[in-house]
Amino acid sequence: MSLLRILLPGTLALALGYHRYMGARATRRVSVDVACLSLDQVVDIGTNSSTSMVKPYAADDGAVEWRTQSKGGVMLYRVLPLPDYLGFRVESWATTVTVAQMAGSQDLLRTRRRTLEAISRAGQPVPAPAFVTARDSERVASRVTGR
Repeated sequence: MSLLRILLPGTLALALGYHRYMGARATRRVSVDVACLSLDQVVDIGTNSSTSMVKPYAADDGAVEWRTQSKGGVMLYRVLPLPDYLGFRVESWATTVTVAQMAGSQDLLRTRRRTLEAISRAGQPVPAPAFVTARDSERVASRVTGR
């Protein structure tokens, strides 16, 4: 009986600490940069891999956003254009994390990883600014804008 009094609070404290850690990981902002895709392609790939019942919308700063909801809370995705038309940055973070669902924060992280991996697989990585010439910038800009 005395062993139960020691183990039960310890196990509960470990479980709550782990849940808090996973929730903090889900709310951390994560981004991936992709090139050689248009804005519509990035948004289509992202919304299809996160969930099929989502509608993207334009934000005030020119970004395109969409939200997905799961057991663990709400995840926000934002697509921003990179400077010099080199590609797009896709950011993601949890805006709300459900406290009652222990496995929910893992569900949020799994959805985010699946979505960002699908977007990065479809495009090419953005080169570092030190390796981008003016000709490369014009070539990528013409591919993205279609001009």
